[in-house]
Amino acid sequence: MNKELIFQREGQEIRIIKDESGEPLFCLRDICDSLEMENPANIKNAILKEFEGAILNIHPFQTQGGIQHFTMITEPQLYFMLMRSDKPKARDFRQWVINEVLPSIRKEGSYSVGASNHALRH
Repeated sequence: MNKELIFQREGQEIRIIKDESGEPLFCLRDICDSLEMENPANIKNAILKEFEGAILNIHPFQTQGGIQHFTMITEPQLYFMLMRSDKPKARDFRQWVINEVLPSIRKEGSYSVGASNHALRH
């Protein structure tokens, strides 16, 4: 099973796993919730249209309701989402991912957070 990382950002969980080559995959539902995007299915369709031939990964996560399967998106697909959104939260989220999370994952294999945010490793 892939290593699961769960980050807390402004009260929202962001689940991230690494694929077979060590690249991060982001939970589409969590990103949509964090950016206040109302319809993950529409975002998923936009990603599939933009990235022709893309295959979206599905990953099981343990939830309060049992194991559920979530769509995971790649880093370029995440950037696509962030660039499409004009919501104020998108800019802050984009800066957090680009300047903190991804460099840390690449360098350390995980992300260390301050007192206001907590990373949980599974």
